[in-house]
Amino acid sequence: MPGALSRALARAAGRFWSRLTEQTDVASPCIPILCYHSIADRADSISPARFAAQMRWLRGHSYEAVSLEQAIEAGTRARRRCVVITFDDGLADVEREALPQLAACGLRATVFFPPALAGATMWYSPAARGFVDTAQDGAKRLDFMSWRQAEAMAEAGVSFQSHGWSHARLSALPDDEIVEQLARSRQTLEQRFGAPVCFLSYPFGDYDDRARRLAARLGYKAAVTTVPGFNDARSNHYALRRVAPNARDDLSSFAFKLSPAAGWYYRCFARRGRGG
Repeated sequence: MPGALSRALARAAGRFWSRLTEQTDVASPCIPILCYHSIADRADSISPARFAAQMRWLRGHSYEAVSLEQAIEAGTRARRRCVVITFDDGLADVEREALPQLAACGLRATVFFPPALAGATMWYSPAARGFVDTAQDGAKRLDFMSWRQAEAMAEAGVSFQSHGWSHARLSALPDDEIVEQLARSRQTLEQRFGAPVCFLSYPFGDYDDRARRLAARLGYKAAVTTVPGFNDARSNHYALRRVAPNARDDLSSFAFKLSPAAGWYYRCFARRGRGG
């Protein structure tokens, strides 16, 4: 019941926020960072139709999709409706399903991509909370985009940033291997796309103080997590929170997650994110 009640309240608040943003020039006091993974017609993914509706909602409510760098520079001083759109992993369905919708709505995005997995097929086990060798019971197939697909997205204006070299769980690695994961990923992406790589998304949403410290030492400007919520002036730039739409969100719930009122929801009901 508490979960159903919180969802009902969220939908009601989302409908109010939608009406308010249609009628006034109100904006959130911070710039939310949206976090997506797969865009597919599967029970555990956001469907292409639902994603398209969310992008149309953003465009219809005059949101501007800005880069992570712009969001960090603006901090809590943003004077217009802004959002950052991010995708973890760089799955093939993102290029196939999300890119046309982003282009149609004039929205920019960032993909956090592990170069070693370009074109690979992997199996993710929720039970093991990691990749497994074969299609075990309950494991989810993940098809990573090829370099050709990644280059098509980059040519369309999508920014590619680091998700580690091979999507390894950083907290399980010694320092020298963390450095290898972060440095090799950055170097490969910069050489491939000819653009700076300054931002990191922790693979599996997993990080510790060492990972944060080493990311800063290697020159990353910030890192995002899968911890749900907004950021403010006190936020650690190497532990930025994000807002993750899920497969159950209707447009009212989506709108609520972007509203200032969502802050209490994240503090009271949300838990540390998983995946990534």
